[in-house]
Amino acid sequence: MLFKKASDVPKEVSEAKVKDWYMSLSDQDRTKLSRYLGNAVVSSPFSFYSSVASLALNDENYSFTAAVCERCLATKLSEMQAFAITETLIDAYIAMKRYDDAKVLCEKNLKLYPSVKNDIMKVNGGSLPEKMNCRNRYIDIVIGIESGYDEAFRLLDRFFEMGLINSEDLAFRTQSLKIHRLQRSFDGVFTYSYKD
Repeated sequence: MLFKKASDVPKEVSEAKVKDWYMSLSDQDRTKLSRYLGNAVVSSPFSFYSSVASLALNDENYSFTAAVCERCLATKLSEMQAFAITETLIDAYIAMKRYDDAKVLCEKNLKLYPSVKNDIMKVNGGSLPEKMNCRNRYIDIVIGIESGYDEAFRLLDRFFEMGLINSEDLAFRTQSLKIHRLQRSFDGVFTYSYKD
């Protein structure tokens, strides 16, 4: 069918006021979306996109997660909303091996962090959440993918200066990275073999 009728639009999509986006989706993406509609939050476009993206991420449907997040970021959002949906998109990009794109988003959220810090702490009972992708996943990429220990140490110092980790965390994480680098060096020594 070349043109979709308004009656084809699911009620959740209408309630969330995202009909134009829905009508632009391919049949394949509509099928993917239909799996999440029953648990989608329809109180606002942001709530809809955010909840669908989280559901798709949990379902390991990473490319659809990314598409939903990217659409959401193209709409008018508060700084806190932009921060939150970007955190989800970081996970999706990493799962898709789009590491450079994920790092760009980490930087974007780190720049936004001072403006949203109070909101983040309010939502989390007055403290920073253990999971912050712009902090944790950034280190994951730098160490796990790039083996960039010097960059990781600089990031830890930066996080401490920003208040993203405390002095105890800084000491613990710095020591952990030193041990990790040493272990990797030892692994390299023991995997080296001489030529006959």
